[in-house]
Amino acid sequence: MVNKVSLEVVNFKQELKRIEQEVKEAANEEISGKVARATKELKTVTPVDTGKARLGWENKTFIAADGFLDGSIKNEVEYIDILNNGHSKQAPKFFIEQVLSKIGILTPN
Repeated sequence: MVNKVSLEVVNFKQELKRIEQEVKEAANEEISGKVARATKELKTVTPVDTGKARLGWENKTFIAADGFLDGSIKNEVEYIDILNNGHSKQAPKFFIEQVLSKIGILTPN
């Protein structure tokens, strides 16, 4: 004797859309948190003389066409690259990459 089990998903397309929305919300929350955390940590580890480089960190997030959050972190202070290359003894060389890698925004190849 063989027992058969049959399942029917009611409103399948609607359920898939609901799941997709949940995934987007969870992903967007994760992305937003990582961008905010990275910006905060970059501010913390940036060497300070005048404070200009530390205050130069900004982040921006926006919803992309696919509904997922996209973000950017920038510092337009003209000498941030010099600091990141180890010019200051207050922070190690490549401190930016180290922070982004630790948080999981930047992954090694």
